[in-house]
Amino acid sequence: MSTLLIGYDVEAPPRYSHETRQFLARAVELHTALGAPCSFFAVGRTLEHNVDAFKPAAARPDIFDIQSHTYSHCLLKTVCQDDGKAITVFRGGSLDRVRRDVRRGLQVLKDTLGIEAQGLTTPYGYYRGLSDRPDLLGLLHRLGIRFVRSYARDEHDWQPLSLSIQPFWYAPQGYPDIFEFPVHGWQDCLWRAERGWQNVDEFRDYQCSLVDEAIEKNCVLSLAYHDWSSIREDPQLTIISGLLAHARKRGMRILSYRQYYVEQLGLH
Repeated sequence: MSTLLIGYDVEAPPRYSHETRQFLARAVELHTALGAPCSFFAVGRTLEHNVDAFKPAAARPDIFDIQSHTYSHCLLKTVCQDDGKAITVFRGGSLDRVRRDVRRGLQVLKDTLGIEAQGLTTPYGYYRGLSDRPDLLGLLHRLGIRFVRSYARDEHDWQPLSLSIQPFWYAPQGYPDIFEFPVHGWQDCLWRAERGWQNVDEFRDYQCSLVDEAIEKNCVLSLAYHDWSSIREDPQLTIISGLLAHARKRGMRILSYRQYYVEQLGLH
């Protein structure tokens, strides 16, 4: 059965905490009203400055799955982005820095919300995810991470990512209990920055077309949004509400990343 997974990277820097709080309030209201599960991947420093805003979501684990997005948004891998206009290099951190950043992010979740996270969204996302980095997989495994959302770019380290890339286990790399969730299509901030933040209806229609494609192919559709970009020119989250309404109308099931991981773990 086709499945829709929605993950929000909650990452706005502390000076923009008003955006994080505005987003969380509306997202919690919307997903609760619709009974539509989703995942929040929280940057640790963002969580530290907005603990009270996260608490309503933490109180509803049946709807809201809260996982990690590192502590300071440190890249795990170098991204060499070729968007057809220029090549831009975003350098990944050293293994030691990555270890410290991931560990601290997990600790903040435990200390503030009592959550022992098993999931991690990696900043930016990478071509092939962590398939070429068993050293990083080992590091994450030792920290207790069992599912990641890291495969978010094509061979040009750009987007969109095809739905042909479906979730998988990292068994060939020696970590058969770590599950990868790719991120399909365009991330909201990249698409909307390229085509105009005001083109709310156009982006919603594009997202709905991905729903239709996933239903046709009977596969998983994994989408990434962000706190700051989700509310830009769309404070009521009409893009998300329209997407959810379309998915429900088409009979698509909606799960959080944790729910899907637990399901696959039972089949593994």
